[in-house]
Amino acid sequence: MPANLNVVTEVGRQETPTFTWNPVEQMWVQEKGGAAKPPPAPHDVHAIQTWFRDPEANEWIQTVLGPMGRQLAAQWKGAYRVPETAVVRTSKAKPKRNPLVFVAAAVVLVALIGGVAVAAPGLMGSAANASAAPSLPRPNPSAQPDPASPAPDPTAPPAASADPTAEPTRGPVTTARPATPRPATPAPTPKPATPPPDFVSPVAAPVGTIFHFTFTGLPPAGTYRTSYTRGAVVTGYVNGEVPPNGVVQIDLRTNAGSFPPETYFFTMRAGNVIKTVSFRITG
Repeated sequence: MPANLNVVTEVGRQETPTFTWNPVEQMWVQEKGGAAKPPPAPHDVHAIQTWFRDPEANEWIQTVLGPMGRQLAAQWKGAYRVPETAVVRTSKAKPKRNPLVFVAAAVVLVALIGGVAVAAPGLMGSAANASAAPSLPRPNPSAQPDPASPAPDPTAPPAASADPTAEPTRGPVTTARPATPRPATPAPTPKPATPPPDFVSPVAAPVGTIFHFTFTGLPPAGTYRTSYTRGAVVTGYVNGEVPPNGVVQIDLRTNAGSFPPETYFFTMRAGNVIKTVSFRITG
């Protein structure tokens, strides 16, 4: 990275624009020179650095810190360091290539294609002739049999032929084991129907309201006992027999003398079953 360490202002010559990068505020601060557009943001935006405009090369060059840069370096210890990379410089235009090179290459390519096209028919004819199967020689009818070869003896017994009735040789007999049947998957046992939850209607109401309680899943033909609780006070209510369907419905009438505003718990006991539903009396 070029760095101008000796910047001298000539007498009678306008000072070149010089800018210092403030990494805290992320902006350029002009050190000197006339009004000019600041350089683009540097690659290393976390380093204090000073750049000046070279009028001859028409590019920004890094130099030593200016007065403002030294003040920033003294103010923020450790912020001044050598930047990792400089600002992006405008790359010069690439020189144009001579078109004659492309013309010569095209001529050579056309010549090669023409030579291949001319030689292709001859090459194909040669390949066809080489791949043709050679013709077999025809038998000569005037040829005599070779006297050295023995003639068949008519008195010789005929050659033994395979007896179609002969029993073929059998190998060891292998008895296949019967496949073990897979155990049948037992049918899933149906689960007993879950009774609906117990509830009260309404859940909260002012004094004087009749609360309707419903309890399900009770043992049929059993005796039930009910009570309601407020705080530590338990008050017995009605008793009776559970219907065959196991559902008991009870109405609780409230009045101002016995039911002050509070949260109550209504309890149902039948056999070994104990169920509780809460309700609230408002003011």
